[in-house]
Amino acid sequence: MTFSSLKIHHALPLLLLASSSGALAQDGTELLAAETAVAAAERAAPRGEAARLLDEARAGLLAAREANSRRKRRDAAELARVAEATADLARATAQRDAAQAEVESKAARNADLRRRLLVNGGNR
Repeated sequence: MTFSSLKIHHALPLLLLASSSGALAQDGTELLAAETAVAAAERAAPRGEAARLLDEARAGLLAAREANSRRKRRDAAELARVAEATADLARATAQRDAAQAEVESKAARNADLRRRLLVNGGNR
């Protein structure tokens, strides 16, 4: 065995180890991002369609964790990305619903004030 082939035989396992640890770190990052997105969606207090989307995101995160524990890293990463996107959609939907409810509440209050002004304005 020559010196350079000896170097290659020693370097190859190190390179393989480094590349696999990078993949693990990436998968862990994707799972963490999905967990963070689900937590953010939960804080948005989703109802209706948003709650259904949050349930879907939770199920996807659970599937990603299970795939990760079975060492199916690519599947886990993809499932985590889908769970993150679904959780983001749930959060955005919950925020939209909350804003819409606030607008409707203010519109009702404005209509009530308008009626009061008309009633009081007609008595003068």
